Amino acid sequence: MWRWHSIAARKASWDAAKSRIYSIIGKKIQMAAKNWADPKMNPSLEMILEKARYNGLPKDVIERAILKGSGQLEGEEMKEVFYEGYGPNGSAFLIKTVTSNTNRTSQAVRTALQKAGGSMAEIGAVAWQFKEQGLILIDGKSEMVEDKGRQLEKITPFDPEELEMQVMELPIEDESIEETSAEVYTSKADFITVRKAIAELGYHIAEADIHFFAENQISLTGEDVEIFERILEALNDDEDVDQVYHNVSL
Repeated sequence: MWRWHSIAARKASWDAAKSRIYSIIGKKIQMAAKNWADPKMNPSLEMILEKARYNGLPKDVIERAILKGSGQLEGEEMKEVFYEGYGPNGSAFLIKTVTSNTNRTSQAVRTALQKAGGSMAEIGAVAWQFKEQGLILIDGKSEMVEDKGRQLEKITPFDPEELEMQVMELPIEDESIEETSAEVYTSKADFITVRKAIAELGYHIAEADIHFFAENQISLTGEDVEIFERILEALNDDEDVDQVYHNVSL
């Protein structure tokens, strides 16, 4: 009985996380499609559609979000809004949201912070601690193969040394390459160029996006760690929260 309950609870948690991811990506597709509904002419839309496919978003959800964003279907206007917060002992949060109702989202973020032991910060009080960078995650080489008359993508392991030599030829800021995965960091300005070049070299990009990284990290101990984790969990539970960036070394 206990084991069944544990598995059921875990599945419910996974289902809730999947639902939240679908919701956020759908909102981001809608926001990107506002500029242009054709991904070939809209790099922002093309990038988020790749993320949608990687996360298994249903085709009808993707199409409906594009139609809403481009004005072909009625829908609320989505905005990207950042909020800032404080946690225990100098910890700081930069909270990226995608929302159609800033009043609702602002209050939800404030409540999540306060209930978990943190507090809202004024605009600009925290953001200066973070650097905006592109992050490209690579998990293999990509190859199209034919299977029963269909073209399917086959992902195979990459050669770490070969990958390192190739990315060093590109305008990157940093890289971390292991046996089965690699992280490539770029400036915001060079992100799209590098992402395109890596794809053209035949690598499979698991995810690519612009993120914020703390330039100086802090360490927490004891009860401060518990409070920090509660704040992080509370923020990530909000359906409008896309990413939570922080300055804590985990």
